[in-house]
Amino acid sequence: MPKNKPVNVGLVGAGRIGSFHGETVTRRLVDAELVAIADPAPGAAAGLAAKLGVESSYTDVADLLAHPDLDAVIIATPARFHTNILVQAAEAGKAIFCEKPMALTLEDADRAIAAARSAGAPLQVGFNRRWDQAFSEGRTAIVGGKIGAPQLLRSLTRDPGPFGADPARIPPWTIFYER
Repeated sequence: MPKNKPVNVGLVGAGRIGSFHGETVTRRLVDAELVAIADPAPGAAAGLAAKLGVESSYTDVADLLAHPDLDAVIIATPARFHTNILVQAAEAGKAIFCEKPMALTLEDADRAIAAARSAGAPLQVGFNRRWDQAFSEGRTAIVGGKIGAPQLLRSLTRDPGPFGADPARIPPWTIFYER
């Protein structure tokens, strides 16, 4: 039986979340290969590429999308850039995994979805609770009538550690707000 060709992935965003996704693709996924990284910050993509053994790095998303044999794109930039990059990736015919939120407005979300549909590009938003065992068990209990009709759901989630070297300078709303 012939081996499947790996999915060639490009990463847009070499910051904290982008680095996490880049490491996941290079060190934990089979049948996927990280082939290019883009980030507009000088040296960011090149630095992460060197760390992960990726040959190609760019400062422009358009250059990454033109990378030969690129099949898919991970968008891990600040949220305000997601929609435009997603539309570019869809128009380039790439499969897309976009960090949450996909957009900051309903209009931008509609534009992103329309671009992916029009191009026939697979699109997934990275909602990390989608496969969370506790959320799944809660849903099963609700659907099964084991806890009655929910009136309020309160969920407390947080990242595993601080965003930078000085946690005192990180606003408490950081998980929800980006500048």
